[in-house]
Amino acid sequence: MRSSPPTTAPTHLTSLQHTPTGVQADRSPVDGLVLRPIAPQEALRFLPLFSRYLGESDPQTVSDAIKKSKRALNRADHDAFWLLHAGREIGFAVVLHLPEGQHELSDFTIFPEHRRHGYGQRAARHLFARFPGRWRMGVSSTSLAAAAFWGTCLSSLANVENVATGAPFTSRQSKSFSFCVKPGIT
Repeated sequence: MRSSPPTTAPTHLTSLQHTPTGVQADRSPVDGLVLRPIAPQEALRFLPLFSRYLGESDPQTVSDAIKKSKRALNRADHDAFWLLHAGREIGFAVVLHLPEGQHELSDFTIFPEHRRHGYGQRAARHLFARFPGRWRMGVSSTSLAAAAFWGTCLSSLANVENVATGAPFTSRQSKSFSFCVKPGIT
């Protein structure tokens, strides 16, 4: 069963629609970008895209793609979203909710053919607004573009504060970011 949205989430500040059983897709996206939860039944669609992402961001873990994708789609402490623009999948994001109340951006990608159009920053803004509070993320050592993107993106979002760069969480990361997302600003 998918995790329920936090009761403190500012439902009026994002276009996500909250229900007693979880979150549904955006109904009226302001900028054409929609976050839609990935259902466990979509595993066959998600797996090849997740595998391609792992091949780019963490090539040593591609063999674990099935296990990692099942975890992202089925565990209550994970939320996985399709990133849609004009009804088309342009990427995905996976958020891990840590026991101490912090969120971790575990996986995030805009598919290569859709990059450099501003979708990543808009998707990050929507995603962070969905889960205000403390965040962390590791940055893959195989992607210099990801490190540059996140440094710029985090510093430009109005609802993100206290951005700190830290040591990587794993040997396959170049660094990490920690930050706080203020509720009420998108």
